[in-house]
Amino acid sequence: MFTNKNKITPIVVILCAAMFMLLISGCGAKEETSNGAAKDTPKDAEAVEIVMGHPFAAQHPISQNILLPLVDELAEKSDGRIKLTIHAGGSVTSPATIREDVATGVIDMGWTLQGYTPGKYPLTDVVELPFQFDSTLQASYVLWELLQQSPEFQEEYGDVKVVGLWMTDPGELLTKEPVLNPEDLDGMRIRFAGAAQESMISKFGGTPVGMAMPEVYDALQRGVIDGVANGPSVIESYKLNEVINHTTRGLNSFYSAQVIFMNKSKWDSLSAEDQEILASLTGEAIYRKATDIYSAGYQKGMDMAVESNVTINDITPEQREEWKAKTEHIVDEWLERVNSIGLPGQEILDLMRKLAEEYKP
Repeated sequence: MFTNKNKITPIVVILCAAMFMLLISGCGAKEETSNGAAKDTPKDAEAVEIVMGHPFAAQHPISQNILLPLVDELAEKSDGRIKLTIHAGGSVTSPATIREDVATGVIDMGWTLQGYTPGKYPLTDVVELPFQFDSTLQASYVLWELLQQSPEFQEEYGDVKVVGLWMTDPGELLTKEPVLNPEDLDGMRIRFAGAAQESMISKFGGTPVGMAMPEVYDALQRGVIDGVANGPSVIESYKLNEVINHTTRGLNSFYSAQVIFMNKSKWDSLSAEDQEILASLTGEAIYRKATDIYSAGYQKGMDMAVESNVTINDITPEQREEWKAKTEHIVDEWLERVNSIGLPGQEILDLMRKLAEEYKP
């Protein structure tokens, strides 16, 4: 019987189609994990792109020890779906505009120092009042709990989603000329960042000059300013050991607040699972990490100062009381300012002091 060899029978077609479908399903349901092992991937999993900007140096300890690890942690916990991209050094935002840039969606996340925008955070200023805390950990705990417990405090950040909130190392005076007493600041131009610091420097007899930290090195080098009111951790971050000659130690005059916030719509667009991942890696976890970083940064900055022949001027507890006495009216000035705009100043102050007493070192 004659047979046409070019003719394909129905059974062959069916077998070929089945083999093709098996091949497709086997290739499409797996992806490579970071350790090379294959794993199942949900078909509906979508990549999440988060763009973050900040005005600090990429070498800043917070960037190196919190933000960059966060990139990897988010990717790992989400099986590679969440991609956080960070732009440092003011390349996509500025200290003056970062809150608005995040709130309006120009960027998805931002990290900043609240003191860069005086008047924007009148209630947060309470934790920057001079001589209120004994340690960075205590100050950070108080700040975080104020956000958890006070609706008015929450409203201060009402147009963004706060994912991190903490305090820096204690403020000292990093100067070109020696400073041991408040009188030594007479006529000296001192950089500040925050309303409470501005008032404090004036009470000490200095001339406050507002500027962002990345501008300080050049300003000191050119003689635009004579010193900085800041935690010594900035010595390492901005190489200030090269442009200062003196620093106080033991003044511990104030702490500065910092925040990481997120665009609300971006947060709301995340799945419940992804919100849980992000929350587990931020919030309280960040303030505790930041506290360790700034506590170590204080000592590292002092060590770098010594190695660079910067003179360390130790302030005794008795001398510190003399400095503190100069600032006794700053709390009343803060109360008057926040009460005048309808905010519950005394209530926030009382809560802050209650929390600080609960968390004595």
